[in-house]
Amino acid sequence: MYFIMTAAVSRKDLLERTLEGFRGFTSCLSGAREKGVIYGTGAWNIGDIKGSPAMTQAYEMGKNA
Repeated sequence: MYFIMTAAVSRKDLLERTLEGFRGFTSCLSGAREKGVIYGTGAWNIGDIKGSPAMTQAYEMGKNA
C-alpha cells in the first residue's frame, strides 16, 4: 500500500491521525504491507499540488514499485 495524502495544512504532523486511521484499516487486510507515504501539504485549491515535491515522490515511488 502507498498512502498519498493531501491537505490544505502545511505541516505533515497534522495528517498523522488520518494516516493512523488508514493504517488501522489496512491492518485488517491479509497480506497488506505499507510501502510508502507521500504528504502533499499546502494543497487548498485545484491544481495546488502540481509541481510540488509530492508529485515527484509519487512518480518515483510508482516507477520503483
